[in-house]
Amino acid sequence: MRNDATLTSRTIRLRAGFPCRWSVWSADGRGWYPKGVSPARDLDGLPYFHGDDLVIEVPPERLTVRAARGMEYDRAETTLVPGDGETLVELAPRRIYDAAAHGWYGGDLHVRLNRPSQWVADSQHGEDLHVVNLLPGDGEPMDCWTGRDLPWSDDTHVARVDLAHHTLGIDDPGDCLTKLRERGALIGYANAFRGPVETPEQLVGLGDPGFDARLSVVDAALGLVDSFSSAIGSAPAYRRLIGAGNRIAAVAGAAHRLGPIGRERTYAHVAGRLTAESYAAAVRHGRTFATTGPFLELSANGHGPGSTLNLTPGTRLRVTGRVIGPGVETVRLLTADGELTSGPPGEVAAELTAIWPTYVVAVAEGGGQVRAHTSPVYLDVEKRRVAREEDVTFCLRWLELLEDLIRDRVGTGYLAVVAEARRVYESRLA
Repeated sequence: MRNDATLTSRTIRLRAGFPCRWSVWSADGRGWYPKGVSPARDLDGLPYFHGDDLVIEVPPERLTVRAARGMEYDRAETTLVPGDGETLVELAPRRIYDAAAHGWYGGDLHVRLNRPSQWVADSQHGEDLHVVNLLPGDGEPMDCWTGRDLPWSDDTHVARVDLAHHTLGIDDPGDCLTKLRERGALIGYANAFRGPVETPEQLVGLGDPGFDARLSVVDAALGLVDSFSSAIGSAPAYRRLIGAGNRIAAVAGAAHRLGPIGRERTYAHVAGRLTAESYAAAVRHGRTFATTGPFLELSANGHGPGSTLNLTPGTRLRVTGRVIGPGVETVRLLTADGELTSGPPGEVAAELTAIWPTYVVAVAEGGGQVRAHTSPVYLDVEKRRVAREEDVTFCLRWLELLEDLIRDRVGTGYLAVVAEARRVYESRLA
């Protein structure tokens, strides 16, 4: 930050009419901030801060000013040379879509409290992020707020401490996770894998030991977790798990925590008013999609993600996927057996005949980091759920490698749980 009175007696007032993420920078890359605001940079190296109707001391040189507001909005930008005194800059980013108007609320379930709570509050409203789950960090203690909305929550923005709990490969997962669920917590993994994963060997070799999603193959089989992170970055692993008969929600991950919060979001379709409890219930029932920006919808005969349809052989369904948002190049509809159809941005549709149990998901993909992935609509046939042999065998190999890895690290308690998960998968092969 550089607010040197010897260099400038000029100010700019930034106004959008609602909280935004602002960036102000000069040609040499210097960032300019309101007084008292800690400098921060996003993934592109641009300075940023949050709020509205803010005043900044600036130099008498050409500046670029940008206003953004999370993934549901475009960005507005201008350049100017401030005049003497105060210069008013009014910018309002255009809304691209309004998820909440359709009952969808986006959340960041992995926000560490490494900054003052006021910074988190400003960020949540400035990014129009509906739900924030705060985890312990190096900032101020927040234990007294567990189970209660934090003070800056309102009708469309909810902040909680420990709304979602991330497993760490504990010795007695069944008892511990059951108690956490009784408290209403969502159970999942904060980080998934360090890179693209296609084989069991990659899954075990690339799992993040700090938040060991390598164990998801165990916990999913035993019904101990609600979600898989990240269904965006580790989509093949996620589809192997649901193809093997596990029913877990697609949620966004947290591969790195640089830049503004809410860069990846878990959207959940909430029944009625947004509360921490209604959002958690929606995630737990799989009414979700994970995204880096696109708004992605899936329907199978009018039923959305998280639904289970019990069909008779030969039943025909119409499946549609629809996407809104910049950067998308392809929309795909996938079943357990592969691609059903794909097409350019907008809406894709296909007919599907139910012969054996399967699922259907929608995926949106584009250049860079543009990704979105829905939870499935499960298509049971004569009350039998999908348990594709190739996917079950994949999970059994994953278990085998995992057992070798943890034998001398976790203890016999978890090895017994691995053995129990193996029995579940083997029963699905019958």
